[in-house]
Amino acid sequence: MLVLRHCGSTLAKTHFMTTTIEKTSDYLTTDELKRLNRYFQKEQNFQMALLIEFGFRTLLRYSDISRFTWENVLNKEELVLNEKKTGKKRSIKVGSVLKGLLLEYYKLLEKPNLDCTIFNYSLRHTNRLLQLGSRFVGIRKKRVSTHSLRKSGARFLYEENHRSEDVFLKISMILNHSSTQVSRRYLGITREELSDVFNGFDIPL
Repeated sequence: MLVLRHCGSTLAKTHFMTTTIEKTSDYLTTDELKRLNRYFQKEQNFQMALLIEFGFRTLLRYSDISRFTWENVLNKEELVLNEKKTGKKRSIKVGSVLKGLLLEYYKLLEKPNLDCTIFNYSLRHTNRLLQLGSRFVGIRKKRVSTHSLRKSGARFLYEENHRSEDVFLKISMILNHSSTQVSRRYLGITREELSDVFNGFDIPL
């Protein structure tokens, strides 16, 4: 069970906020994610730098990410939660890289109380910071939000596994989408990419 204790300001009201939240978001390449991460590290905003990694590697919505406390994640083999949007129980394996990153950023953030939530910014403020950071590092033609991190992780797994249909179906299940058609749109799979499948027939029998 996730018990929330916010430590520090949530910055719920700030001139950085957007008036509306983008309903559609684009996925980012690993290079773009690295540039964003480095930008926030340089700004010493370690909470945002960790969010890039955490959102990408867990495929969770920000409404769920923002509920985790340090106690929920440090030295854990898996993360367990009931998704806020769907109400479904999720269990997420914590790989060695993410486990190490969590410890590293915990120290960079000066070891806050274990019962404090990790990500304390409001959704709007977080999205605004991501948009400002994206523009600063030269990502100008994409709609960037917290949802971009989830999409980026899903797209990465899809491509890393050679666009396997089996892996695609598993990703669709992890994302809890109502249909594979929704997942294809979500991953940004274009008509051209679907047409390329038929290139496999371009050989003599």
